[in-house]
Amino acid sequence: MTTARASIPRYDAANDNRFGPCMIEHRSAGTGLSQLGTYFMVYDSDGHSEPWTLHYEESVYVIEGQVRLITVENDTDREVTGNPGDLIVLPKGTTVRYGAAVGTRLLLSISPVDWRERNDELT
Repeated sequence: MTTARASIPRYDAANDNRFGPCMIEHRSAGTGLSQLGTYFMVYDSDGHSEPWTLHYEESVYVIEGQVRLITVENDTDREVTGNPGDLIVLPKGTTVRYGAAVGTRLLLSISPVDWRERNDELT
């Protein structure tokens, strides 16, 4: 049996990155997780991000506010609205624009977290 070490990662501003109208914090950075990445997304201005095509699977949990994701399906935009308590699932390959109003807070999980390093084997 393997001994697992549980941890409670704390906020570290070094893990913050700007993404359009919001800040994304990679909360699980440095914890040793090799497959799962966990992020907090907080909107500090209204609007949508530029389109982003996922190289990983992602789930988006709405903590506070309302998220408005625009996905492209068969050359047609489709809006998915999530409210507090909703979980939105985005398969790998989805092109999405993340949008919300100021104050919206989301919890994102992605897998695999090391998609940049593994991009060649994942495509």
